[in-house]
Amino acid sequence: MSWLVFWLIAQMIAGSHSCLKCSKDAMALKDEFKNEFLERKLRAEPDLKKKLQELVDNTIEGLSHQRIDPEKYMAMIDETTLGILATHFKRSMNRIMENDFEDGQLFNEVNWSLQKLTTTFQEIMPAITKLHCSNECGVMMYVSINCFNCVTRSHSCNKGIYCGERRIQVEMDEDLILDCALRWHKASHGMKMYRFYRVVNGKQQVMTTGKDSFLVKKEANSNDTGRYRCEMLDPEGDPASRLEFHVVVLPPVGKTTWFTRPHITMMEGSLALGVSSRAPPPQEDWTAWIVIGSTGGVLFLVVAGFVFYYRRKNKEDEEEDEEEDKESESESSEMVEM
Repeated sequence: MSWLVFWLIAQMIAGSHSCLKCSKDAMALKDEFKNEFLERKLRAEPDLKKKLQELVDNTIEGLSHQRIDPEKYMAMIDETTLGILATHFKRSMNRIMENDFEDGQLFNEVNWSLQKLTTTFQEIMPAITKLHCSNECGVMMYVSINCFNCVTRSHSCNKGIYCGERRIQVEMDEDLILDCALRWHKASHGMKMYRFYRVVNGKQQVMTTGKDSFLVKKEANSNDTGRYRCEMLDPEGDPASRLEFHVVVLPPVGKTTWFTRPHITMMEGSLALGVSSRAPPPQEDWTAWIVIGSTGGVLFLVVAGFVFYYRRKNKEDEEEDEEEDKESESESSEMVEM
């Protein structure tokens, strides 16, 4: 049995502390839930109030009594994981306090939320062991919090700052991108800065320093061929990792030319224009025909409208003449009869 196991057992016998207790915000909300919310909500039911208060305390305390397994729980937690755990707890407690649960339903909601808290703790803790010294090279910084006494300590895992060389080929006029980020950089604690250099005759020339882990050089040309270097700086400004880049700018290959400069000759005859073999074939210009067709269509519609109107007018006039003739004949017949 390792010294770590003996130490953990001794800590538990002496009186353990849950990792969640290292979050001041979570503990403040726990006290509000126990001493204010439950006191007000269950004033007439002291037994249920006491049962829920004990359930909250025992669950939080029980987080430190999880199975001792170096791959799952080392009685230590980092700031990010503690923040995730505290956020989950605060969200659950706030949800309960904001809803008007009564008696049995209140007990079920609290019990379910605390069970979920334990499950979340078991799921997020293994990530700590995966992050511990996960850097293949460089100096990784991390901060751990002792779950028993909430003491915070800074650690470093130094594997040498040199992290290899990358060979990059880019075509001329394309963007040159130097990416300095490594997988473990994000997990390393503290503010990180990146510095890029151009190496000329063995001497470093600083190009840029900032939070971005990449450098972009627009429209690379032959002068950009050469050696580059980037460093990730720790919060103290010291190099934590270093990458070398060997950049080669290639001449343009396979570029499609859509337009070429006219080639003027001194020979007699018409002017000859150079045409790219990859240029699209010339297309007929239908613009004039489209204009003529559109104009003719408009004129046809106008003429057809006049003809239709003229014929309709004549037809109405003829009908009026026929009605007048009929009325005249009727009047003549009446005069004869008289």
